[in-house]
Amino acid sequence: MLLTMPMQASLDLLTLSQATATPAGELAFGEVLLRISMAGALCFLVGWERKIADKPAGRRTMALIGAGAAAFTVMGVQIASQMEYRDGLQLDPTRIISYIISGVGFLGAGAILHSKRGISGLTTAAAIWASAGIGAACGLGLFKIVIALFGVVFCVLWLPWMTGFVGNGEDEYEADDESETSG
Repeated sequence: MLLTMPMQASLDLLTLSQATATPAGELAFGEVLLRISMAGALCFLVGWERKIADKPAGRRTMALIGAGAAAFTVMGVQIASQMEYRDGLQLDPTRIISYIISGVGFLGAGAILHSKRGISGLTTAAAIWASAGIGAACGLGLFKIVIALFGVVFCVLWLPWMTGFVGNGEDEYEADDESETSG
């Protein structure tokens, strides 16, 4: 559970959302919009490569994963900034990130296919996971991490297409897995 409180301390989310005064640390609407939009746009580019490679989880899926991860992370930060700390109240907004990772793991697992010929979909599953990471970092406003992670993901997914470095764009990891499982 995100919030652990004693019985006497209650959290009324309706009251929090109707507060007229802006609590210190609350993000402005423009900042929230920037974080979620940036996550969606960068993850859209990740999904574009998956679409070109004719793999599951294309542009819209990746954009929604990134934007959703950013939104949940922003919500955790906002809840933490609006909470009044009382005796016995334990609040850890970073726990939301662990739940994002768990939830996205199910999506990634759905993209992985195992057959007698080998395993496929590992790169798509990893791209789903990385998109959630991009979204969570955007939601926290950790833009250096966003740029670094997107740079790595971009290079891994797009450079083979642009340079022909790894054959015709096939995933070398999937090819390695197929050779290992076929013997």
